[in-house]
Amino acid sequence: MDGGVGRVLDAAVDEGFLTTGAAAGGFRHSSGFLAGTPLPAADRSAVDLGSGGGLPGLVLATRTDCNWFLVDRSERRCRFLEWAVRTLELSDRVSVVQADATEVGWGELRGSVTLVTARGFGPPGATAECGAPLLVEGGHLVVSEPPGGGPSRWPVGPLGELGLSDAGAWESEGAGFRAFQAFRARGDRFPRAWKAIERSPLF
Repeated sequence: MDGGVGRVLDAAVDEGFLTTGAAAGGFRHSSGFLAGTPLPAADRSAVDLGSGGGLPGLVLATRTDCNWFLVDRSERRCRFLEWAVRTLELSDRVSVVQADATEVGWGELRGSVTLVTARGFGPPGATAECGAPLLVEGGHLVVSEPPGGGPSRWPVGPLGELGLSDAGAWESEGAGFRAFQAFRARGDRFPRAWKAIERSPLF
């Protein structure tokens, strides 16, 4: 399977969806998302926001038994992801969703997901606002952190508005990650439309 993932990531480079460096370290970096949180059970679901060239969603789908939803707004990237899912023989439990993440947050996945992952999806406030509404109580949002990223990027007050609490940070293969756990429902305000998020971010 690792070899198959490698071929898919190489194809993503050819399509311009990933840099050569990102593809080369893609398996190791993506695996880091699972290093600090429990693996979702086989009967649960996970969402990867902004899957793009397949990182981390495609890699994590090969490392877990749960159902995955790879979300991206670009039709071209989604067609690539659909090809990749078929190539890796994951079609029985991996779906590609072409939509804005804010739309997905109001759809059938709302409040039903155990794990949400985000690699370079957007600023902290936007990532949290789009990820939180998808989570069941006790579920986790896991994000990759830039070098030097710390808890100040994730203020407690606005996170609480989203029903999230900081669940800790860790490093894996030299990369940083941080998790947030859903401790309650986030009401009927979030996520807002993308333009509203950009105009007035929570943080």
